[in-house]
Amino acid sequence: MGTLCTMRTYGWRSWGEAFREIAIAAVLAMFVLVIEEAGGKGYMPSVRSFLRNAILGAAIVTGARFLETILSWAVEQSRIPTTFRVILYAVGGWIGYFAGAVISGLLIGFQKRDFDPHSFHFTYAAVVTAAITILLGLVFHHNRKRNDRLRASIERLKEHEFAEKELEIARAMQQRLLPPMHIEHDGWRVEARTEAAHMVGGDFYDVVRLDDGAAAVVIADVSGKGIAASLLMASCKAMIPFLASRGGAAAVMGELNEKLCAQLERREFVAMTFVRFEPASGAMEIVNAGMPDPFLLGDNGLTTLAFTGDRFPLGARRASRYQATRATLAPGERLLLFSDGLPEARRDGNPIGYDALEAMVREFTSVDALLAGVGGLEVDDDLTVVLLERLSLSS
Repeated sequence: MGTLCTMRTYGWRSWGEAFREIAIAAVLAMFVLVIEEAGGKGYMPSVRSFLRNAILGAAIVTGARFLETILSWAVEQSRIPTTFRVILYAVGGWIGYFAGAVISGLLIGFQKRDFDPHSFHFTYAAVVTAAITILLGLVFHHNRKRNDRLRASIERLKEHEFAEKELEIARAMQQRLLPPMHIEHDGWRVEARTEAAHMVGGDFYDVVRLDDGAAAVVIADVSGKGIAASLLMASCKAMIPFLASRGGAAAVMGELNEKLCAQLERREFVAMTFVRFEPASGAMEIVNAGMPDPFLLGDNGLTTLAFTGDRFPLGARRASRYQATRATLAPGERLLLFSDGLPEARRDGNPIGYDALEAMVREFTSVDALLAGVGGLEVDDDLTVVLLERLSLSS
């Protein structure tokens, strides 16, 4: 059916809605006639009576709802819309009743009592018409509002399901951008895990083999969460393999910072730890730009690496000057990199902090074991752990 006005709050919105309500009113009018005649007088009404009441019922609802439809704008601006509508229903119902009486009179004959204001039938018809019209008008409007809410709920559900599917696709694509969780080459290996606080996250890690035999090991935390952070993560990760082969760790981070400062908006940045590792000698150059300080685990226990120079995240300050910390990874020693989601995991509402984290790290045997210890805590931020290990000669 054609549309009258899909945005209208009151009255009919489509011809289909109008015809449906008019048909319902006609049927109800005939049902009322059966109750009045068969129930009160004990006999079934005639066909003429059924036709007359059907015409009256259809005309009454047409008058009331048509009046509401053409004055919908006034009802919407009224401070008492319900009272306004009740008046419109009563007046429109009366107009419809007399119009229906004229139509039925022309078709099947007039009844004098329909137009005699002194008769009981006239008063009775006026009262019943107003009452039934008001009731039907309120019921029809309430039913339409309920259907609107139902349609809106269905649309929201569809949008939510669509968004969930889109996020699942984005999560799968994001996972494919990351290297394997376990990488092993001659003399060294990397274990890594990342867990997003939401469907997609901004944390990432990377392992890049360089042409000179060295390896670049990266862990990063992009500002924000969700889709925006994941897109920024993908853009940043795409630059790393190209830049990592162009010099030392400090030079790589400086150039990456320049590029991100030119691309990112205010309050967008990337915290990152970049490690250039020489597998043959175990020598490392490490630059920390806004990430938690890594742990070095060896025969002497746990050591927290210290850094000099600027520590600003990439993209936050164009004038940042990064300096590399040099260290050596002896056979059997391990370097643990992690994002701030690990020390900020909460127990009883409070972050576990670095002291408790160090105690956990001293006892851990693998990345999975470490994350299993965090599994019982509240984690609201993306969490990534990367373990670089130089294998002992006997491994």
